[in-house]
Amino acid sequence: MVRLPNIVGALAVVILMSGTVCAGNMMNTKASLAYSGPYIGAFVGHSWVDLEYTEPEWPAYDRDVDMEGFVGGLYVGYNYMIDNIVLGVEADAGLGDLEEGPDEDNFYNDYAAFDVDWDAHLRARAGFVYNSTLFYVAGGLALAEVSVDEGDNGNDDATHVGWTIGGGIEQKISEHLTARFEYLYDDYGSESAKYNEFGLIYEGKVALKTHTARIGLAYSF
Repeated sequence: MVRLPNIVGALAVVILMSGTVCAGNMMNTKASLAYSGPYIGAFVGHSWVDLEYTEPEWPAYDRDVDMEGFVGGLYVGYNYMIDNIVLGVEADAGLGDLEEGPDEDNFYNDYAAFDVDWDAHLRARAGFVYNSTLFYVAGGLALAEVSVDEGDNGNDDATHVGWTIGGGIEQKISEHLTARFEYLYDDYGSESAKYNEFGLIYEGKVALKTHTARIGLAYSF
């Protein structure tokens, strides 16, 4: 079975190869090479999630959850180009199938389930253009909402606020269309989740980190 990471990798190679082709054949005007101005796009990708769930008062119920899955969403941004240097800002939001059910083999905690409901980023970008290809780094604010289902004990969700860093490659495929491949590392920090068990309130902690590979296609104005 062909897995999404293989597809992402293959498309990244295609984007890189198209840079050489475009530079030699179709990218001869300043307009087609320009990265300045606003743009809007869509992305798909794959995320690998490291979620650590702890209960400070009951350490035997801790869970270390690894999950992965599809992600997709939209992004919008603005670039400013000085010679071959590009500076910009970008925001994105996405959804995915990042969830983990109960662990029936866990003697103490065989009921807790976890779900990353959505994530979003607000990033500054900086890079340089070679021929028609933009190489960039990006970093800034990362947000995600995580739901924890404790079965009969109830459920809770919290919005995590952390940081992101990464980089990528963009390729002009026409005057207005740009394809990209990028990698993001997100550290969303730790947030609390509270439950009611037999009338007593207790608290769990959720720490979240993700690695994501994404491809995207944007229209620039």
